[in-house]
Parts: sequence; structure tokens; C-alpha cells
Amino acid sequence: MTDFSGTKGDFKTALTVGPAMYHREVNHGALIIATGALEYKPKEYLYGESDAVKTQVELEDILSREESRIKGWKNVVMIQCVGSRNQENPNCSRVCCQQAIKNAIAIKEINPDINIFILYRDIRTYGFLEDFYRKAREMGIHFLRYREDEEPTVEQEEGKIQITFKDLTLGREIKMSPDQLILSAGVVAGDTQELASILKVPLTSERFFLEAHVKLRPVDTQSDGIFICGMAHSPRLIDETISQALAASSRACTLISQDAIEVGGV
Repeated sequence: MTDFSGTKGDFKTALTVGPAMYHREVNHGALIIATGALEYKPKEYLYGESDAVKTQVELEDILSREESRIKGWKNVVMIQCVGSRNQENPNCSRVCCQQAIKNAIAIKEINPDINIFILYRDIRTYGFLEDFYRKAREMGIHFLRYREDEEPTVEQEEGKIQITFKDLTLGREIKMSPDQLILSAGVVAGDTQELASILKVPLTSERFFLEAHVKLRPVDTQSDGIFICGMAHSPRLIDETISQALAASSRACTLISQDAIEVGGV
């Protein structure tokens, strides 16, 4: 998108598309922002330095392509809240706990004898997702809690990673040397500032698009005729994204289905 003008019911958007960067203008009555978000790329815990350190998204690729590799693992550690719920990104990314538990269960089903330890600050499996948390514990997956101000440390010794952390329940320091360390990386906004500037839609301090009113107009923006949904608005699960997308499309349909639209002076 290179340019945007007009008012609700009569917008004009300039686009540059295709390998040849073809210029095209589109007339439309409403606009829905659904730009999604990105996985945080960790700068901590030896990510990018050791092949034994992966993110949950990278683990899912191993689960789908290299199942035999998982059968050779004996110990796996997962660390939660990597790149979220901190000073730089205070958001809870919402998807991390569910993703970690889902992947831990999948690993345990492939390799029942494996030891899986999930190091967490808080587990947030709300609603019916609590059933997966219960199933994981029944399968023997271990949940070990650490304090916010005492995050785990990860070092590499003789080609193996060593994790040190203080277990909140035991009140003592624990050291582990897993075959694989999986980081539950948070969700961060993409490059939204340029698009927000073109559309004249405000952003939150974390660079997600801001709704007009959290209760009364949750999918509207401050610009009439422009709506938001999914991770363009904030981190959320897929079912929540679908519900918000339905709400945004309903609001857009309500606008463009009118025979005439009354607008204010420019």
C-alpha cells in the first residue's frame, strides 16, 4: 500500500503489486486491517548459537517432518514467557502456554519415555484449554515454576547446554542438561508504523492497532470505515481471531450494504 484517501463508503487505495511492482488503484467502501503478527526472535538463552535451542514454531516443524529425531531425545526443557511479559513487551502473548503444552503432549505421544520439563512463571490455559493442562500433568510432564526476577540461565559446556534455575516450590537451585531446549517465544507486532501512518490509525505502545473503544467499538478504529481483527489488534488464539474477524466483517457489511451513507464535512 502506497497511498490511501477518501472517507467511509468511498475509499481509494493505491497498491504496488507483483514482481514487476505494478501500480494499481482500488475503490472500496470499507477496509479491514488483518496484518497478523510475528514470532519474537530470541536474543537470549543461546538461541542462534546452539543447534539444541529452538522455538516452539521450529519444534512444530520437527514434529511434522522429523518424528524419528524425537525418538532419540531423553530430556527436553521448555522455557515460557521468552520475549513477553517483560519491560520491553509487557503483553502476555496468550498462545505460548497452549502451544507449549500441545507440543509437549505430541512429543510424549511419540516418545513415552522422554522427560519433559516446562519452566514457567504462570500457566494461562483458560477455558476448556485447562483440559490439555490436566492431560499433560497426567502424562508425566513436569511443570516447574520460577520467579520473574530469577529467570533461568543457559550455558554451553563441552557442546551440551546446561540450564540453571531456582524452583519456586522447592526453594532450591536446579541444574539440567537436556537434549533440546525449546523457547516459548512471544508474539510481537510486525512493521506496522508505516501502514498506520498511511491509514492514519493510532497504534498501542507495542505497535498493535488500537480499537476505538474496548467495550463499545472493539473492532472499529478511530477512522470511520476502517476495522481491525486478529493479531493486528493484539496476540490471541485462532478461535478468538476467527470470532473477531467475523465481527469486523459484520461491521464492514453493515456499512457497505447501505443504499446511502451520510458523512460529515471534510
